Amino acid sequence: MKGGRSDGFTLIEVLVALSLVAMMGVIAWRGLDYVAEQRSRMDAEVKSTERVLRTLAQIERDVTQRIPDALFADSYGSSSTQSLALDVASDKLGRVQLRVLRRHPTLPDVQTIVYFVENGQLVRRIDAHRAAAASDGTVLLEAVQGVEVRFLAGGRWVEPELLAAATARATAIEVVIELGVGERYVELVQL
Repeated sequence: MKGGRSDGFTLIEVLVALSLVAMMGVIAWRGLDYVAEQRSRMDAEVKSTERVLRTLAQIERDVTQRIPDALFADSYGSSSTQSLALDVASDKLGRVQLRVLRRHPTLPDVQTIVYFVENGQLVRRIDAHRAAAASDGTVLLEAVQGVEVRFLAGGRWVEPELLAAATARATAIEVVIELGVGERYVELVQL
C-alpha cells in the first residue's frame, strides 16, 4: 500500500455493482417473460384465425362445387331466383342451416353438405344419398354465436326467406360467422 490507497474495489463498491447487475437481470427477465407471453397469445390467435379461414375456404369450395342449375332445368324450370343446389333454412330454434347439393368427389354419387350450429360449434355434415348412413359431422369451429346467410339479387342483399319474392336471380351468397369473442368473419361466393 502506497500513500494510503489500495489497489482494487471496496466492499461497498462491489455490493453496489452486484445490486445494479441484479436489478438489470430482473428487468430483463420481466421483459423476456412479457415477450414470451405475447408470443404464445399471438400463436393462439393465429391458430384460431387459420381455423376460421380454413372453414370459410371449405364453405366456398362446397358452394362452388355444387351441382349446376342447368341439370335441374328440365325438372324445375330455369326461372328460380336461387341456385337450386343451395338451400338455406332455419330450424325450430331459428338457427340457420346451409345445405349444398354437390357431386361426390370420387364416386358417381350426390352428397348434401349441411352446415349448422349446435352447442356453440359450427358443424359440417355430409349426407350421402346412396350411402348406408350419414356422417355425424365434423366440428369446424368452436365458440360460434351464429351463422347468417344472405344472397345478392338485383344489386341488393336479400335474406333467404325473401329470395323467392326477388325479381332477379341471385348472383352471390354471403356467409357471416359470428364467434363468441365478438369477431365476425364474412365469406362472399359468386354463384
